[in-house]
Amino acid sequence: MKNKILIVDDEPDVVEFLKKRLEASNFDVVSAGDGVEGLKKAREVRPDLILLDVIMPRKDGFKMLGELRSEEATFRIPVIMLTAKGEADSIFRGQELGAMDYIIKPFEFEELLKFIRKYSL
Repeated sequence: MKNKILIVDDEPDVVEFLKKRLEASNFDVVSAGDGVEGLKKAREVRPDLILLDVIMPRKDGFKMLGELRSEEATFRIPVIMLTAKGEADSIFRGQELGAMDYIIKPFEFEELLKFIRKYSL
């Protein structure tokens, strides 16, 4: 069975790039365009890993991560923050909320894949 990854990002080009590359790397991929939709899909799909942007409409990644960690059904899902928001306080906040890693855009796909495999296998 393939591991399932939920991508939560409001940039369609990023989602499409990740979806194609991850599917070619033998993952099932589901996506959401903001934190509200991302929470809904995380609860329904129970992915093996979530790639989570920070800056999004309706609910940002920090709020979504906080809610994921507060619910019994989703608090153990590994989350990798994947965002352009690279300030030290943002990185610290992501870690404080329970993100496994914090990767700053732009990123190299092969490096990201190493982190994904670390948490989803």
